[in-house]
Amino acid sequence: MPIAKSKRELLEAMETEHRLLVEALAGLDGEAMMRPGVCHEWSSKDVLAHLVGWKKMFLAWYAAGLKGENPRTPCEDLKWTETPALNARIYGEWKDVPLDAVRREFDATYAAMLELARGLSEADLFRVKLYPWMRTWPLARWIAANTSSHYRWARVRVRRFTKNSV
Repeated sequence: MPIAKSKRELLEAMETEHRLLVEALAGLDGEAMMRPGVCHEWSSKDVLAHLVGWKKMFLAWYAAGLKGENPRTPCEDLKWTETPALNARIYGEWKDVPLDAVRREFDATYAAMLELARGLSEADLFRVKLYPWMRTWPLARWIAANTSSHYRWARVRVRRFTKNSV
């Protein structure tokens, strides 16, 4: 998927990819949502929790930027080259959280991301280095990485797993 060049494109991508992921998950009952193998040992529930974890991190970085802070991304003790360790940490934090709670958090973090994107000006969405933690990516790209792009990644894995499980 190409990088959004306007606020309208960003919002459309967020909404479309979210809808497609929700549709891919719609046919899965609770047992199927818990079945490992969607992404290595992760279940569909774990994939949703992974998305939640990343959106929560992004929302925290954004909130810190609003206060003039410069949070270390992706987290205080890991570098971007260590995202597999961070993903494993997110998995560990969420693996025992019940499916219903993960779904609620998935919906809530999506709503928060959508509200944020809708509320930002086109100029702020596409300004490079709006906050120091953003480095060279504009805010729109950070938002897409934590929503539409991540949703597409998850949807592809869920569909592939579901297709191969039948």
